[in-house]
Amino acid sequence: MKRFVSSKNDKGFAKTVLEVDDGGVACLAFEREDSAYPEWDYWEQDLETAKAMCLDLWGVPTVSWGEVPA
Repeated sequence: MKRFVSSKNDKGFAKTVLEVDDGGVACLAFEREDSAYPEWDYWEQDLETAKAMCLDLWGVPTVSWGEVPA
């Protein structure tokens, strides 16, 4: 599984996370850096659609995503 993280958004979230696997992409938003569970979660079919959704819903700039090393 690949993970991408961004701390930039318009809604005041501490971080947003994209978890990519064979079935699609989980889009997660955390209010605090140490939150064990996301306050919001959505599912998208592919990475580009997930990034576009995060931009529309939470104001996460498309270029702000960084891949988390495995």
